[in-house]
Amino acid sequence: MKSYFSSGKLLFFTYFIMNIFLGSLLLKLPIAWTGSEPIRYIDTLFTAVSAVCVTGLATVGTNEFSRFGQIVILILIQAGGLGIITFSTIYLALPGSRVSLRNSKIIREYFIMDSNFTPKDIVRAILTVTLIAELTGMLLLFIEFNRAGIDSPVFSSLFHSVSAFCNAGFSLFPDSLESFQNNRLITITIATLIVVGGIGFMVISDIYQFFRGKKRKLRFHSKMMIIATISLIFIGAIVYGLLEWNGVFSDMKTSEKIIPIFFQSITTRTAGFNSVSQSALSPPSKFFTLLMMFIGAGSGSTAGGIKVSTAFILFIILFKGVDDKGEVRILGRRLSSEHLTRAALFFVKAVFILFLSIFFLIFMESGKGFSYLDIIFESFSALGTVGLSAGLTPYLSVGGKMIVIATMFAGRVGLFALIMPMHISYKDRFIDYPKGEVLIG
Repeated sequence: MKSYFSSGKLLFFTYFIMNIFLGSLLLKLPIAWTGSEPIRYIDTLFTAVSAVCVTGLATVGTNEFSRFGQIVILILIQAGGLGIITFSTIYLALPGSRVSLRNSKIIREYFIMDSNFTPKDIVRAILTVTLIAELTGMLLLFIEFNRAGIDSPVFSSLFHSVSAFCNAGFSLFPDSLESFQNNRLITITIATLIVVGGIGFMVISDIYQFFRGKKRKLRFHSKMMIIATISLIFIGAIVYGLLEWNGVFSDMKTSEKIIPIFFQSITTRTAGFNSVSQSALSPPSKFFTLLMMFIGAGSGSTAGGIKVSTAFILFIILFKGVDDKGEVRILGRRLSSEHLTRAALFFVKAVFILFLSIFFLIFMESGKGFSYLDIIFESFSALGTVGLSAGLTPYLSVGGKMIVIATMFAGRVGLFALIMPMHISYKDRFIDYPKGEVLIG
């Protein structure tokens, strides 16, 4: 128990819980709400958790909050989106400017940085990338929002840029981006922000240094992320194109279908924006979306899910297997048995949390006219912090909302905490248990 509190996990959970609690109280203030009926605390709590966990699921429309309430949501999104990335560096630097050998290894594990780094350098790089990406996105979105006559185009463009980069999926529009599905500048800008925010800051830094000539080649992790991300985008586009060409995309001209199809492929893994109604998708498309939401985006990014790197490793194990040393060789590199074991354990823990969420949500919401697929869809979206919904969220019972809240928190904070190293001392064992044999499969 002592190792748990001394590992930084308590401080880590406190950071997110305090943001959620403070945010829920601010959103409960009368000046934060413009709806005809007073908003219930369960809904402000749900909104705060969804914002801090950059999920995007909502029981009430973001447009029903006042400008003050929307600013609170915006701050919560930014704090939550960058929280996990910067927290593991910031809390390591809390005792002072010194970084112990053990903490140095932790930073290397999360960021795979060079030997001449400091925690401040990492945070500075993260904030620089964030500022550049969000301001660029804001300027591009402002052009179209202003042209379309949107109220407060400056704030709307800022809000959607931050929400997209943090993969939060919150929108000020009741139908998300469905009204702009044929606006190429808006959809491409949002999609680009989603990909950049979801690929991971280390990969962005690696690519930047490569093109500046500071590095002769990309790290293995960066190569893997680029290959896997591009592959997932195109695979998703092909699947949605085949399944929905005469479905939700049927009313569009052939030339108009391409960008919405790719947008659907990109947003389903992490972001939660929708340019087409998710409830109108065919059952096969919804089922495929479950897989995309579960995978998520990159490690060290603003997004959730089990992460692309984890899915990539599991995919290689599934189809290639391991050698007699329990290792895998791919792209000219060797993945150790330690990496494979951690990926497998992370996957199993995520599946266990997902199973519990689905079980309790079905228990709470069955018999209310909801299909099991839509209920399962909700749990996958919450755990992957995606935010897409088949229309179930606003109609959840209080118990159902609490389950989704717990799932969102577990998907954003709990899964990360599962891989946070704990300070555990191991003693050399001169005498151990005899080796056990067990049949597998």
